This record gives sequence, structure tokens and C-alpha cells, in this order.
Amino acid sequence: MLRFKLLKSAISIFILVFSIYSTGDWTKLSLAHVSFAENMEDKHVKCVQRTAEIAIDVLIATRSVIAKNQKLINRDPISGNYYFKGFVPAVVGSQVANDFSLMTGYKLKQTSLKLRNPANAPDEWEKKALEILQSSSASKGVGFGEILETNDGEIYSYIKPIYAERACLDCHGEKDKVKPAIKQFLERKYPSDQAFGYKEGDLRGGISIIISLEH
Repeated sequence: MLRFKLLKSAISIFILVFSIYSTGDWTKLSLAHVSFAENMEDKHVKCVQRTAEIAIDVLIATRSVIAKNQKLINRDPISGNYYFKGFVPAVVGSQVANDFSLMTGYKLKQTSLKLRNPANAPDEWEKKALEILQSSSASKGVGFGEILETNDGEIYSYIKPIYAERACLDCHGEKDKVKPAIKQFLERKYPSDQAFGYKEGDLRGGISIIISLEH
């Protein structure tokens, strides 16, 4: 199928060039070249965006599995009682994102406008993107991406929203309803915690990724 498409494109270009040669109107060739270049660039950006979405979806799925298994994770294997271990979606997400970034060179990051971990603070672009995601005009589940120029060349920055699931409310719901063991852990580890008061379905933040377009 790919060979057929390439052959078809080659034939079309040959016919176009022959037509131009016959008429002497070389402006057609210039316009065709611009159109072809724009089409290829558009396909390249779409391909990069799809790569970004897949990488983020894998991290979202990982977080979701950890969130849904909190009761199992926090069970004392000896007594069977509840014992909060702090191995929550955000912690796992940060560790996976860090390893993924080291393995691939793609910078993957969890961030939010209401921070729990200061290390996840959004940069200027992420802050702008999060504000767009939480605006009334934003479509739920739809990410936001842009091509940016940096000192190291062009990059594609993309962020996808994450929402509070029912399992997330054990740590992110109303503060006075959070289990004492969890509250004590969070107050000790994150004294400036802002990530409370969420309801199921609320925008929790986003996962961003940076992909270099130079390689």
C-alpha cells in the first residue's frame, strides 16, 4: 500500500513537471513545492503529537492502576490493618516520568496549578497551557500543544489534562474527610500542600511532554 502511494505521488509529480515544461509556467512548480512541504510538515507534527499522546496515556494508565489499588498497597501484610505507605499515583507517576525521560530523552512531567509537590511546579508555558485546559471553552480530555523555538532548536510541547477519579479523593478530597494517617503523612511531607477540595471529574492538572524536533 505504501509503495503504491509513493508510486502514485511520483507519477503525479512527473505529470506536473511535464506539464510545466510544456507550458513554461514554472510558478506552478514553486506552488506545488510549497504545498508538498506544508503537507509533509503537517503530517510530521501530527505524528509527533500522536507520540506525545501515547506516552502520556501510558503514564495516566499507570497512575490509574496505582489509584485503584490503594487499599491493597496500604494493607499491612502481617496484621491486615490499614497502613498508609505513601506509594500513591503522584509518587509513582514522578518516578516513571523520570525513568522514561532518562530512557527516551523526552521530558515527561506531572504538573498542576494547585500543587502538592513543589518539584512539580509548572513552567511559564505549562502554566499558560493549564489555564487554557481549565477555561470554559476547553473540551474535556483534549490536550494542548505548540511548536516552540528554543536555544537548542525547535521542540514540540504538549500537555494532556488529568482528572480526579473517585480513588483520588482519598488524598485530594475535602481535607477534613481525609483519613488521619494520610493527613499526617501529607502534612509532614508537603507542608505547603494545596491539592485538596477536589470532586470526582475535576481537572487535577496535566501531564506535559517535550519532544525535540531536531532529532
